[in-house]
Amino acid sequence: MVLENTDVDICDAFEHIKAWAVVNKLTLNLQKTKEIVFRRPRVSHFHMPSAVNDIEQLNCVKLLGVLFQDNLRMNSHVHFLKSQCSQCTEALEAAAASDNLRVVAYSLIVSCIVYALPVWGGFMSAELIGKVDAMFRHLKRFGYISYNLNFSDLIQNADEDLFHKMQRP
Repeated sequence: MVLENTDVDICDAFEHIKAWAVVNKLTLNLQKTKEIVFRRPRVSHFHMPSAVNDIEQLNCVKLLGVLFQDNLRMNSHVHFLKSQCSQCTEALEAAAASDNLRVVAYSLIVSCIVYALPVWGGFMSAELIGKVDAMFRHLKRFGYISYNLNFSDLIQNADEDLFHKMQRP
């Protein structure tokens, strides 16, 4: 990571990373290496720096299952979650006779939304929160979950859980 206002040149930083990898007997696959330049969401003038060593620059990357956009919005991640939930809902409809339908729904759908929530949840806009809450209402209406869920409660619980885990010795 190289900050915008720094004396460090991005090419020098990348050379340092490559040297560190050699010293630690690691191999960097430069064909799979990607670059993302994060920027403010509503910046009026943005100058995209040139790519380092012809590394592909992306505006959205997936890190540990979470999609991050260069403008720090979560639209792509919510769209990804909605498509995953839609596929799971179709599978649940096929298995509607199961006694464990609610357990399966929670395992397939709610767990995907809660995964790494403290990392990405704070970047959600009111519009995206509404879309996630609409998914929860759909699940409740069709009997896939037995209680009302909402994004605000989930993020608060996830943040509290993370805080308590950090306090443990």
